[in-house]
Amino acid sequence: MKNHTTSWLTAATLTLLTSYACAQNSPPKDEAAKPGMHAMHGKEGEHMGMRMKHHVQKLKAELKLTPEQEPAWAALTGAMTPPARPQRPDRAEMEKLHMPERLDKMKQIMSQHHEGRMAEMDKHTAAVKSFYAVLTPEQKKTFDTKAMSGWRHGRHHD
Repeated sequence: MKNHTTSWLTAATLTLLTSYACAQNSPPKDEAAKPGMHAMHGKEGEHMGMRMKHHVQKLKAELKLTPEQEPAWAALTGAMTPPARPQRPDRAEMEKLHMPERLDKMKQIMSQHHEGRMAEMDKHTAAVKSFYAVLTPEQKKTFDTKAMSGWRHGRHHD
C-alpha cells in the first residue's frame, strides 16, 4: 500500500512540475497573437531567397554561358520564380459552415493549390528543357550535377 501511495505521489508531482515547466516556456496568449511573432517566417523566406540567388549565380558562373545562351538562361531563371502563396480561407466564413461543408471547401482549396503547383512545375520543366537544349555536352554535365546539388531531403545545403 505504501509503495502505491509513493508511486502515485511521485507521478502527481512530476506531472505538476512538467505542467509548470511547459507553462513557463510558452508565451502568454495575447503575446502569441502579436504580428511581430510571425516576422521570423519572413526572415527565413528572405534568407532562403538569398541562398537561392547565390546558388543560381554560382551555377551560371560554372556553366560559362555564351552570349547566345543568355536568353535561354533568362527564360529559365524567370520560370523559377516561386508562385504566390494561396490566400487562406476566411476563418469566420469557414466557422459558419457545417463540418461536411467545411471539409468540401478545404478539399476544393487543396485541389486548386495542387493544380497551381502542377502548372508551375510544367512551366519550370519546359524552361529547363529549352535551356538544356542549348547547352554543350560539357555544360550539360555541369548542369546535371550542379543544378540540384545540395537539395537533400527537402533541405538546401550549398
